[in-house]
Amino acid sequence: MKRKNKPLCSVIVINYNGKDLLTRFLPSIANLDYENFDVIIVDNASTDSSVKFLKKNYPNFKVAESPQNFGTAEGSNLGIPYANGEYIFWLSNDMELDPLILQSMIETAESSPEIGICTCKMRRITAQGEKLNVIDSVGADVDVFGFPSARGINEPDKGQLDEANDIFFSFGGAMLIKREVINKIGAYDPTFFTLADDIDLCWRAHLAGYRVIVQPEALLYHRVSATLGTTFGRSKKRYLSEKNTFRMLLKNYSTSTLAKTIPLYIGILIAEIILFASLRKPRIVNAYIQAALWNIRNFKDTWTRHLKVQQLRIVSDKDIQKMMYNRSFKIKILKEFLKSRHSGSWQAYFGEPAKFKFFLKTPDSLESNQLTQNHVKYKTSTRGENDETKK
Repeated sequence: MKRKNKPLCSVIVINYNGKDLLTRFLPSIANLDYENFDVIIVDNASTDSSVKFLKKNYPNFKVAESPQNFGTAEGSNLGIPYANGEYIFWLSNDMELDPLILQSMIETAESSPEIGICTCKMRRITAQGEKLNVIDSVGADVDVFGFPSARGINEPDKGQLDEANDIFFSFGGAMLIKREVINKIGAYDPTFFTLADDIDLCWRAHLAGYRVIVQPEALLYHRVSATLGTTFGRSKKRYLSEKNTFRMLLKNYSTSTLAKTIPLYIGILIAEIILFASLRKPRIVNAYIQAALWNIRNFKDTWTRHLKVQQLRIVSDKDIQKMMYNRSFKIKILKEFLKSRHSGSWQAYFGEPAKFKFFLKTPDSLESNQLTQNHVKYKTSTRGENDETKK
């Protein structure tokens, strides 16, 4: 029975070849302790019989079938026409939800008309289903160059981040947004495909005067990288991340701020290219170059979007940057590496420390391995993908 005082929330789950994930995690959505919600599954042209599974096992869920894989950005947008809710809760297919998550987030969002977006606390869950008392994120921050950092990532959850707070952005894998916000600022930029699309959306919300909040009382468990981590390699993720970040900066900063920020951003980009060239990683170097070329080719469209975004502005860049980290997270990562590059926790990323020398070939394991948890502090925007250096 629907209560009049409970706003309708449309839960939109993005799926791509995730039948096993749907089997495992959809029951937690079906069993939400909230009286007024509907569920839309956007299937991005899966080939693993996901749609057949959904229609057989969840006939009350709406299924939006995409003719091709549009990624998380346009994929999320495809669910909007099927949604009737005052709220939309965009959700990845690798999340196990606490029954009260919607109740907590919607109560928070309803507490102020200034709150446009709300997210939750995410903890980790293993492939075997073990729920860990380890934080995946409690909202996220961004530096002035658009590079993200998840709050609390990989920290044991001791309640240190249990107060509701303003954040810069919500990861798109668990974002509650008011429909009125979408109507005002638009939805995801479809050119992003995935990565940084959530930062871009929250940035536009800030420009329009809305607040983005994390409510840690709302809880879910996240199976990290269950979709994106099996779809793209490191160089492809670097391309998408850098391409989208560059476009995001160009769209959302004012012309005067761009004049100060873009030269520094390009300088950091060149430094990264030199670093990976010295490490003999041509695919990653090429990813940076292709990202820059894409933005050159599409500058006219980006600038058209820039002009539209700036019409939303009621908040100055000065105030926007007060919400950001005023230095580069990338440089911070590099300093941490240079300080402790001989520690065992960096070996899985850069190979044996003793063999790491600029302009010398490093072990082939560099591109495929990940940092151990001691150094995984930075989480790329969106969708369950941990890649602390976005490389």
